[in-house]
Amino acid sequence: GFPELWYSWRHQIAALGSLGYRAVAPDLRGYGDTEAPASISSYTIFHLVGDVVGLIDSLGVDQPLPP
Repeated sequence: GFPELWYSWRHQIAALGSLGYRAVAPDLRGYGDTEAPASISSYTIFHLVGDVVGLIDSLGVDQPLPP
């Protein structure tokens, strides 16, 4: 669960992949090896949601994908 690193989900990702699902477990800003802005104002829900939207856009996902 939140806040975790992608590494915490590695077994679930492998299991879901073996069943034909696609799984993404990003590290949000400030976690894992991501950049950690110094300003606390960089961690609002708007920034975090924007990061996830950017990730989804970069993956080219426009709707849920069936297995």
